[in-house]
Amino acid sequence: LNDNQFGQGNYYTSAPGLQNNYTVVPDSPYYDPDLEYGRSLLDSPHKIVMAPTFNLPFGEAQSGWVDALVSGWSFTPVITFSSGFPMGVSQNQTTTSFLLGNSLRPNIVPGQDFLVGGDITERITNNTSDNLYFNRAAFSATPTNRFGDAPRTLPGVYSPWRNNVHFAISKTPNTGKGTSLSVRIEVLNMLNLVQWASPASSAFGNSSFGQITNQAN
Repeated sequence: LNDNQFGQGNYYTSAPGLQNNYTVVPDSPYYDPDLEYGRSLLDSPHKIVMAPTFNLPFGEAQSGWVDALVSGWSFTPVITFSSGFPMGVSQNQTTTSFLLGNSLRPNIVPGQDFLVGGDITERITNNTSDNLYFNRAAFSATPTNRFGDAPRTLPGVYSPWRNNVHFAISKTPNTGKGTSLSVRIEVLNMLNLVQWASPASSAFGNSSFGQITNQAN
């Protein structure tokens, strides 16, 4: 999903901001909305949902209370694997003299990975202070009245995966005279998997830039 629109931030990623207000200046590389066209903040390229239902054979050919208690049960796991959303960064703006613009973006430092290595869930589980998602060394501050070279969305950068497992057990015994009783037990997020919310700040220069501090589920 590609676009050049802004403001679609969600629980998992925040909009990086509009760099130039779409003020069109002919032949300018900075005031051209077509150059902002790219991966949408709402793009989630991979998603698999599996929801098989298993009918348990226990109690078949039984009668009486055995059949009522044991037979006719089914269970359904709902397993979801879903990749995150594209992410972008902005920059703390300390001056109002930025020409014709709105939000600054930082510069990219060549040779640096955009993200801190290691699984973010494992790192936070082991140490809640080890919660940096963005690698701060990958960015440098843009001088006053200059444009940063960071794109609207960072190439190859996505928010953490959004995985989940729900589980349901159900039984619908006949209660006679054309009636039935439905018994259903549902467990949401059975494995207690965390879906991380967007960083506390996507603005380079902010003290909480790139920190994961909240979950979205």
